Amino acid sequence: MSAIATEHVHRTPDLTPQTALRYAWWVYLTMLVLPFLMFLYVASSLMGETGVERRDRPLADGWFIASVVYMVVIAPASFFVRSRFFRDYWTGKCVAPRQYLKGMIVVWATLEIGGLLSLFGCLMSRSLLPGLLPAMAAFVMYVVLWPNGRAMICGARGASDDPEKYEEPR
Repeated sequence: MSAIATEHVHRTPDLTPQTALRYAWWVYLTMLVLPFLMFLYVASSLMGETGVERRDRPLADGWFIASVVYMVVIAPASFFVRSRFFRDYWTGKCVAPRQYLKGMIVVWATLEIGGLLSLFGCLMSRSLLPGLLPAMAAFVMYVVLWPNGRAMICGARGASDDPEKYEEPR
């Protein structure tokens, strides 16, 4: 009976590095557009202010501090989580494509959430500044982490202490 049950188990095919990189680019570009559209919405909604609705300064300051704390605490934690997915890289081995996708999506999602929360705070407090600053920091960090897939290609990059040979994984 168990032989019959195991015969019909559907296995998902393993990802190739090229497929994982293609998926990573789709996720990256999709997540790149979201904060840009949110910023356009926030800016357009705040441009029509007539002075009737005033800026909520305590909310703006509190939301700014919460956004900065998020970016200072959670963003580095996401890099730590990524390092757990990229564990093979530090020993000079290739990172599995699924592990690459998981690790990069964790970092991207963390930065994306930080930026969107900051922009949402701008919208709630009816003030563009200072809430825009953590969103800009998150966006800049996000933009420089484009997927290149080099961690999935072997070459003993992560195992060496030689700065000419070592490359930070992306």
